[in-house]
Amino acid sequence: MTYRAFPWLRSMCALLLLATSLQAADANWEPAGWGGGGFFYSAAFHPTRDGVIYMGGDVNGAYRSDDHGKSWKIINNGISGYGVFTIAVDPSSPETVWAATDEGLSKSTDAGESWKTIAKSAKKDLRLTGEKNKSIHNVAVDPTNGKIVYIGTPHGKIYKTTDGGETWAQIYQRAYAADPVASTRLQFGGSSDAIFGGFWMPVKFPATVDASDATGFGFSYKNDGAQPRDIFLNVRTSTGFQYRSRNLHDDFAPGDWRDLVLSAKDFAIDPEWKSKNADKAAAALATPEWATVNRFDFACVAGFESKPAVIRISQFFFAATKTTDGKTGTAEAPLKVTSNDLSSGKLPPMYGNIKAGEAVGGPIFTVAISPKNPSILAAASSDEGLLMSTDAGATWAVSGEMKKVASVAFATSDPNTLYAACRKDHVFKSTDLGKTWVSASKGIDASNEVLDVAVNPANADDVYAMCSKEWNGMFYYSSDGGVSWKGVGTLKPDPIGNPTLPAQMASGAVPISAPRNLAINPKNPAELFIAANWRSAISNDAGRTWNESSKGADISCVGDIRFHQGKVYAANMDEGVLVSDDDGANWKQLWPLNYELGISGHFWRLDIRDVNGATRIISASSPWDRKYNQVVISNDGGKTFKAYREGLPDFLPTANTMWGRGYARALAVDPNDPNVVYLGIDGDPSDGKQGGGVFKSTDGGQTWKQLENQPGSRRMFFGLAVDPTDSKRIYWGACGDKGGLYRTEDGGASWEKVYSKDAWIFNLHVTHDGTLYVLSKNIERSTDHGKTWKPLAKLPRDGTVVGFDAHPTDPNILWAVVNYWSGDAQNGGIYKTTDGGKTWTDITGNIPYRRPLVIRYNADTNELWAGFVGIYKLKQ
Repeated sequence: MTYRAFPWLRSMCALLLLATSLQAADANWEPAGWGGGGFFYSAAFHPTRDGVIYMGGDVNGAYRSDDHGKSWKIINNGISGYGVFTIAVDPSSPETVWAATDEGLSKSTDAGESWKTIAKSAKKDLRLTGEKNKSIHNVAVDPTNGKIVYIGTPHGKIYKTTDGGETWAQIYQRAYAADPVASTRLQFGGSSDAIFGGFWMPVKFPATVDASDATGFGFSYKNDGAQPRDIFLNVRTSTGFQYRSRNLHDDFAPGDWRDLVLSAKDFAIDPEWKSKNADKAAAALATPEWATVNRFDFACVAGFESKPAVIRISQFFFAATKTTDGKTGTAEAPLKVTSNDLSSGKLPPMYGNIKAGEAVGGPIFTVAISPKNPSILAAASSDEGLLMSTDAGATWAVSGEMKKVASVAFATSDPNTLYAACRKDHVFKSTDLGKTWVSASKGIDASNEVLDVAVNPANADDVYAMCSKEWNGMFYYSSDGGVSWKGVGTLKPDPIGNPTLPAQMASGAVPISAPRNLAINPKNPAELFIAANWRSAISNDAGRTWNESSKGADISCVGDIRFHQGKVYAANMDEGVLVSDDDGANWKQLWPLNYELGISGHFWRLDIRDVNGATRIISASSPWDRKYNQVVISNDGGKTFKAYREGLPDFLPTANTMWGRGYARALAVDPNDPNVVYLGIDGDPSDGKQGGGVFKSTDGGQTWKQLENQPGSRRMFFGLAVDPTDSKRIYWGACGDKGGLYRTEDGGASWEKVYSKDAWIFNLHVTHDGTLYVLSKNIERSTDHGKTWKPLAKLPRDGTVVGFDAHPTDPNILWAVVNYWSGDAQNGGIYKTTDGGKTWTDITGNIPYRRPLVIRYNADTNELWAGFVGIYKLKQ
């Protein structure tokens, strides 16, 4: 059947699509969370409308205030990414705003009410993005012609458009000298990134070498960067054995080209493989036989480094004393018989934080335009310091000797004066348009890192600097052109707009934390704004005093939402557990009440119920400063709380985990016995440690015991549930290798895989009558505890279903979220069915964050709540 054969069907479908779109537009989601508590990175004032400020955060997109920062609303309609790291406003067309996001460049012509993504701006294309710790003010708009816009990229290029973003021309890229040896360049890590990752390649033992003449395996290489802490070469054999080399750290000091040949004695049985294959490992030879080697893995780990590890490799080879064609060598100087040639630059299969290919530049943090002469530009380059152009970007030259420039600002009232924020070198000043520079930092604490600088547009001597020192921050002001500085390090908190850490607020002043962006109101230069961690702030007296500006700027990362006796509870990755007794209008933090070692950190799933006449709250927890998981419990409705972890691992598993470390993301309480609680931690056993999996408590979560038998895979996300119709029936959703749905009918004594159609089960749901739903790329339902399955109708969007809920009394009403882990922020959607999954209605509507991980239906108020980044509710 086709539209062409049945023209009436095309009209009918058009009407149905129109009805669906209208239903989606009518879905009016209300914000129901609090403000602050997360990380804000960018800010800008409207050039003509006094009181209008724009702000960007790292996970929930863009915000706008129309009342001088007293309140905020989220403005994400059409935005390309939820990490907004630069905002720039067009002075000549004041309603036009640019947002450099982590997924591309967005443009709004209606003050942020709607956005359009600039073509070819994504990471896979030109990478016209704003990225965390790589962008400060990297977008600049010509003040006399809004069609001319410049952007500095996180990979060291500057682009220019002269037609408002329709087309872009590259106008700067640092030149790098070519290496004289043909090779593949591999970069592990980068600025402020973790160095880890590797690559693997198949190997074929050369036909020209007899097995008895092979003496080792090696490679030709050169290290141009940091010396990795740990570096290993693992080999696999056709006999099924795996071996790990000694740590090659000492061999990788920076230097010129060299060969490294590893003999059999440099290898031992891979301990991780051995822990998973004890029987097979017992039969393995102590060291590898070269003729059986059929694959190698090259892996590098170095923790967090500011300088990446840069390694060039031209070839991998087998070492031999002779070959069948008559060539001979010695043990000290063996022949090199190439196994894998990397001289062509062909990229091997890679994993982790590794990039292959020729060097690219470091970030262009800031681009600035002279307000008096738009042909004069300045750019803060991580590679070359301060760059300047006097011909609208046609040519560039290094200005001054500052090497760590983060931002630069022109003085409007004096076109020859510039100030540069130079991190730990603090502030530099030029009064001759960049020809010469002098330090202008007297009074700035030496331990601070100056990230941003701004100049009063009416007075070039009034200059402001914003500093960060790890999680602390300082604002400095100078009234004499940088000759001397005075600092302010605190702000007045707003306990209503941002209720987190109430004990910290008791004194009436809290520290400024890790500020990232400084903005001046051009209509009133005494009004300043700081985008910062946890509490952004505004000043009305040129920075002498600061007040928190967070109300409505929801940036929470929600792990769970629950309802109990008229109250709403929310667990959050960074902000702890909060409660609202007025349906989300106001919130109170239950814990932590202050930054508290061993408590502050990530909170995942919640369980709230009455036990022995009192409200018990249990939350799964992963403290920031500890390498273990726990639960935090209150037995009096949140008045007091305590952490419990007896019986849980005293480490975070790392093998076969979702996010590199095993977290306690799943929690389930036996509906028939509140003292029986299950906790799910992802991660396999490794290095002789027990790993994660399913843990059980029989005393309400105070003590724990790992189940003796575990599901076939322990890599999981939210998927853990107890069947209300049989307490011994427990379900576990697993992801990746051996993923699927596992079921036990005997309380965990044995497990059976009951769903294998998809290996990525991020979540599952069991209703009060035992109906079971598995959530992956699609949704399937079982009414016989997993014996048979029936798929629901395919959701309108592709993606992964994580958020899901079912109406407690009407089995035909279900809600589901299609989630995308990355990519365009407009991907994702929320859907409802009223016929048991035969058809779905789009209820995404106006929700500012389109891919929540948590949705919960509150039957008492007939509201659907959604959360992950931010909290929103919708009448149903």
